Amino acid sequence: MSNIFNIDLVDDNYIVLGDISFLVKDRRFVLMAKSLFNASIDNERFILPIKNKDKKNQLYDLIKFFEKFNFIIETTDKVNEKEKSFFKEEESFFEFSNNARKIRNDEFNTEIELLEKFKDFKRTLEVKLFRRLYHLQMLSAFHMAFSQNSCNFAVPGAGKTSIVYGAYAYLKSLSKDNPKYVNKLLVIGPLSSFAPWEKEYKECFNKEVSSQRMSGDTTISRGEKEQHLYSAKPKELTLISHAGVPLLETEIIDFLKSNKVMVVVDEAHRIKNANGIWGNSVVEISKEATSRVILTGTPVPNGYEDIFNLYRFLYPFKYKDILQIHYDQLKEMTKNSLSYDDIRIQRFIENISPYFIRIKKKDLKDRLPLEVTETIVEVEMDEHQREIYDFIEEKYIKSFQKDSSAGVKDFLNKAKLIRLRQASTNPSLLIKPIQNSLEYLGEDVDPNIKYTEANDLNIDDVEMFKKILNYEQLSIPHKFVKIKEVLEKNIFINKGKAIIWTIFIENAKQLQKYLSKQDIPSKLLIGEVPQEERENIIDKFNNPDNLEFQVVIANPFAVAESISLHKGCHNAIYLERDYNASNFLQSKDRIHRVGLEKDTVTNYYYIVSKDSIDTVINNRLHTKIERMEKIIDEEIPLFSRINDSDETDIISELLDEYAKRTK
Repeated sequence: MSNIFNIDLVDDNYIVLGDISFLVKDRRFVLMAKSLFNASIDNERFILPIKNKDKKNQLYDLIKFFEKFNFIIETTDKVNEKEKSFFKEEESFFEFSNNARKIRNDEFNTEIELLEKFKDFKRTLEVKLFRRLYHLQMLSAFHMAFSQNSCNFAVPGAGKTSIVYGAYAYLKSLSKDNPKYVNKLLVIGPLSSFAPWEKEYKECFNKEVSSQRMSGDTTISRGEKEQHLYSAKPKELTLISHAGVPLLETEIIDFLKSNKVMVVVDEAHRIKNANGIWGNSVVEISKEATSRVILTGTPVPNGYEDIFNLYRFLYPFKYKDILQIHYDQLKEMTKNSLSYDDIRIQRFIENISPYFIRIKKKDLKDRLPLEVTETIVEVEMDEHQREIYDFIEEKYIKSFQKDSSAGVKDFLNKAKLIRLRQASTNPSLLIKPIQNSLEYLGEDVDPNIKYTEANDLNIDDVEMFKKILNYEQLSIPHKFVKIKEVLEKNIFINKGKAIIWTIFIENAKQLQKYLSKQDIPSKLLIGEVPQEERENIIDKFNNPDNLEFQVVIANPFAVAESISLHKGCHNAIYLERDYNASNFLQSKDRIHRVGLEKDTVTNYYYIVSKDSIDTVINNRLHTKIERMEKIIDEEIPLFSRINDSDETDIISELLDEYAKRTK
């Protein structure tokens, strides 16, 4: 038949043999073959140069490409021998996927071979791992070791680092000629994750790890970094930031070629952009990894398309067949997804499910202390603050009444809401440029708008303007005073420690000064604190016996990820809160995690200014969290369904609350 062709291997080219004249009649086929495979026609042969060293994966792409045009490819004996029985590997991968699915679903008790492997895995970890894993951690680690390439989407506090070390311990115990054997770890993550990875190694193996940090330390030269990567005996653990990978991409690839490395991407949602430099660079190096691991509790923060790049990293040569859906289709699926019951979503999750495992919030209930107290602490504003707040609120309410849609003038509404939040906590913040606050909150600053120190408030009342400028000399924010009371009456009495969360950096600094005057020493965990100092603060704070300072004042944007504070602290005080429920829940998880004693009581105190935007944010957060806790236990939770960064609901409720108060 004219549509059947043979494919042979000659030097570094695949050669298609057969009725080439029939083949080239399909102009679309020829154009796409030239574009995708750099194909050419010579002496009635269709030539496709091999682009990379992984010939079997390119062969797979070619066969699929030909099938798309109803052309049949038959491989010669030479190709079959060179490609190590490609079709047999396809069958093997299908069988592997089914087994991986059974493991992640904990449904392999009747599978004798898998059950024996699991028993062997547990026996190995009893010897190699000092820390004992609970059942779901053990199952997750087994899935990771069995799969060799897998995603772990466990919620914060589930112990993802211990799971990785469990899988690593097993793979390292294999014989050196085993294709799964690894003896090095490369962790790509935020700077804040470096110390936890080093400390958790000691907790897991009862010994210090030899590690090399490739980011976050300006004293380490590029030459020293290269020396480590090209060393005949590199250190066991290499740590690098997501942004650092593109700078050393070639050297990292050479390192992976020379060693048996498990590459772990921690907080992997940071590489979700399929067109981003970080994501593309991480995918590129993954092609040379022995084992690949993705870690994130939020795999699809904005949409199902966020998972595309994670699977490109996981299986750089087979991700298309696993996902079975294009990037643009994933975006469309997100856009039209009103319900988790959407059949397309269910089919998509079914396709990718063998290669990920997720410990959900509900799975941790038996492992977390049940006693959690949440206290709303209402505070009356002082007369100066009340006057300032009411003045600004009345001014903004009028503009919101004219246009309450956050979508129409999104940036201006963000700025107004920020100003109201500042006035409800500490009016002295109002004299600072608005762009400072926007930057700290992760918002984009519009380069076309000119800001002056207070004029973005548009205050034409001279007396009110003076009161704002002089507030710091006139008053102490009542929220500061209330925090001191909570510390002394509720926390210090039991020699406890507290983390105080604040959105605004200037608030952190002013609160620290105020507490110092009250003989309450504290430390700051904010972006401008150097990484080494930050780690030192966390170490001391996590030590229950160290009472050098009992208070840490932190900004959630600086320490929201990869940090555990539960070992030394069981109290959190919120000076103010953002209306982003994801950030809020993540901050709560810093002190409520697996590993706490069952009788531990975790306390949260929310300082709320009465008759202000604080009350609105408190109400909206409560509603969002109820919705989010339903979403969070889904297999692939799409948090964007709760519009977490949308101000429309805040403005609408603010208008309602204002109407009730001024009736």
